[in-house]
Amino acid sequence: MKVIQHLSLALLLSAVVVSAQTNQNQKPTDTKPAANPSTSAAQTPTPAGKHPPQAKSKAEFDAYVALMGMKDPAALEKAADDFISKYPDSELKSAAYQRAMVIYQQAGNDDKTLEMGRKALTFNPDDPGVLVAIADTLVEKTRETDLDKDERLAEAVKNAQHALETVGDFPAPPNMPPEQVAAVKNDLRSGAYTAIGAAAYTNKKYADAETNFKQAVEVTKDNPDPTIMLRLALAQDKQNKYPEALDTANKILALPNLDPRVQQYAQQEKDRLSKLIPAAKPAAAPVPAPSTPK
Repeated sequence: MKVIQHLSLALLLSAVVVSAQTNQNQKPTDTKPAANPSTSAAQTPTPAGKHPPQAKSKAEFDAYVALMGMKDPAALEKAADDFISKYPDSELKSAAYQRAMVIYQQAGNDDKTLEMGRKALTFNPDDPGVLVAIADTLVEKTRETDLDKDERLAEAVKNAQHALETVGDFPAPPNMPPEQVAAVKNDLRSGAYTAIGAAAYTNKKYADAETNFKQAVEVTKDNPDPTIMLRLALAQDKQNKYPEALDTANKILALPNLDPRVQQYAQQEKDRLSKLIPAAKPAAAPVPAPSTPK
């Protein structure tokens, strides 16, 4: 699931840069009243929080672009702190920490991923990309035996559910093609459903897990994630829904370009389920009626 999130977040972050650049290229608008009232209404600014974040000056934009180009997570975190200290009124504060979160996530540092994500949410609590990334990190990191399992999974589910509430209205830059916007948002919806399903699976609520994994697969059915499908098969298996689980495993194995590890697990699941489902017995030959003595 993290591969999808990295792609989606990268697209959203790059869109932020483009939006900020677009804002820098805009010329000051004419302050004279418009002769046509309808024209004036059309020029009404988008309400705060309903447009992609934008830089307010060229210096702020340049500093943000430099931050976006950094690859070292620790250096990027410091740059984000410095950026926010220098531009406390910036609309890009959440995006700066979101970038640090993504780089830490790519580096496999879960604790720092959560720290940066939570900082990003303090500036924009409705960002679906950050909400899903935190939810995913929490469910992947939490085990059934963890003392704080309930607390961590509750936070994951809360964030994932809020992502589902906010992703539809999340503003996209006008230059991003609508089909790309739809794909990014569906990836994030899939990630949210998967996190909710994974939390349910850890809590042994396998029916709830199956429901959410199915929804995660459905919203990206044109480009299904085999890892999520494998989780669906396991949730079905846990409920003794062996035919359904076998069908899901077969669908995974039919996908092109499978990751070798996913292919191995799916094949193992198929082999196991095949032994549990009795082979259909051939129909018994009809017993001939006894002949009548002549």
